[in-house]
Amino acid sequence: MDKLTGHFRAEVFLVLLAIGIGVLENLVPKPFPFLRLGLGNVVTVSAIIRYGTMTGLRINILRSTGAALLLGIIATPTYLLSLAGGIASSIVMGNLRKAFSVTGISVIGSLCSLCIQLFLAMLLLPGLPVGVLVLPVVIWGILSGSVTGIVAVILLRKGFPWIREAGVDSTC
Repeated sequence: MDKLTGHFRAEVFLVLLAIGIGVLENLVPKPFPFLRLGLGNVVTVSAIIRYGTMTGLRINILRSTGAALLLGIIATPTYLLSLAGGIASSIVMGNLRKAFSVTGISVIGSLCSLCIQLFLAMLLLPGLPVGVLVLPVVIWGILSGSVTGIVAVILLRKGFPWIREAGVDSTC
């Protein structure tokens, strides 16, 4: 199997895994609409570390779109918020992946995604009490980004996505 075929297979596997995790996570009741752990982002963080920014970006776009199609929210503001947050966070995490730890870029990506989503929500919903939401969003971004980053580190050390050679080295 040549390198391109192996990479394509890995990317397809990661997209399907991220969609599956995203759909399953959406079935879990949430106390507030934005309070979602975002475990599908473990796949994106791992892909950015393992394969680079563009792979992570493609996975995030396809994850958001695939999950939105399966959940019937493709033509809704929820999809727009998810897609915009995913694109922004993938680009930021990819550009910072050599400067921060895996958990660090996960937290930064989470905060970036949530801030973009909050900004877009403010544009879509005039009168949204953004000032009241900033602190809870930041706290949630740090917590969920930390959990996502820790899970990504554990999986990468075990060779995730288990398709080719081992994952990142022990310096994660």
